[in-house]
Amino acid sequence: MAEEIIDVYDEKMHLLGQATRSQAHQEGLWHMSFHCWIVRRSPEGRPQVLLQVRGKTQNHPSLIDISAAGHLLSGETPHDGIKSIEQELGLKVDFAKLTKLFTANHVFQKDGYINHEFNPTYLLEDSTPLLDYKLNPDRVEGLFIADVEDMLNLFKHKVDKIYVNGLKLNTDRKYTPFAGNITRDEFVPHTDQYFIKVMENIQRWFQGQ
Repeated sequence: MAEEIIDVYDEKMHLLGQATRSQAHQEGLWHMSFHCWIVRRSPEGRPQVLLQVRGKTQNHPSLIDISAAGHLLSGETPHDGIKSIEQELGLKVDFAKLTKLFTANHVFQKDGYINHEFNPTYLLEDSTPLLDYKLNPDRVEGLFIADVEDMLNLFKHKVDKIYVNGLKLNTDRKYTPFAGNITRDEFVPHTDQYFIKVMENIQRWFQGQ
């Protein structure tokens, strides 16, 4: 299979050209990855967010991440990012239903892997029951529901763990109910400030601001 070709940029988001995805991560070339946070209200009215557990064949395997995310290929725009939601969660989405929160700059480096990303970050309200999602077991190991306030407390280091519930892949590659505590160390490495900014934006959105 041919390797993905992505657009690469300078640090001010000016297009420079194209590169393979592996080259971008080897050389630390700036590129773009779509982020979508799926939110809902609890029965008591509290804002909640869906957390994806990345599949074992993905980068950062078995770590907890954004509801849905994916690299944008050469020529694609954030509008094309909705394909990640369908590929990972089996949810077909009208882009017009997404709300733009901000574009984040993500920098991460470990063991020769260099990630310089622009992340157009969106919110989608969706109340579909988790069992009705058509999760892709090759990409997604689990899908959890977390309270936004709990997420804020976790990434502000007010608590060391929070309670979540949802679905997780078992050894038979079937999704079964899951409930338990998760910690910061179980998340894909974004900055604490990124998670805090997302959760505060979600709160303001639910408050109608």
